[in-house]
Amino acid sequence: MSERPTMYRAWIGFQSLSLWHPESPASAFCSSMTLSPCGKYVESTHRSLDKRRWETTREDISEYWQPTQAKAMAAVAPRLRQIGERLIRQADELEQAAEEERHDRPALAEAADASQPHGSPIGSGE
Repeated sequence: MSERPTMYRAWIGFQSLSLWHPESPASAFCSSMTLSPCGKYVESTHRSLDKRRWETTREDISEYWQPTQAKAMAAVAPRLRQIGERLIRQADELEQAAEEERHDRPALAEAADASQPHGSPIGSGE
């Protein structure tokens, strides 16, 4: 009997993203399972938490399960792009809200522009 193929599914984690380090990428990794003989699902057999028995986890196959890690990563790329496009729209919305405030309340906007951001006094001459 030949060995069944391993299939991979990519995961993207956003916990490592930081507003202050925008060049940092999202974490990406893959999980793996074995393709069933019928090809309709993937499965993984592992020891139970109490270590008394073996358990099999099964999941229906989807377009996210791929035969290589690179293909699994590529399968989630459109979703990652969709998230990025939504973030760009959100940035545009935030800037637009500030622009509307500048237009609707020019005195307040002028005062905000005149104020200096408060940072560390080290090296500022204070």
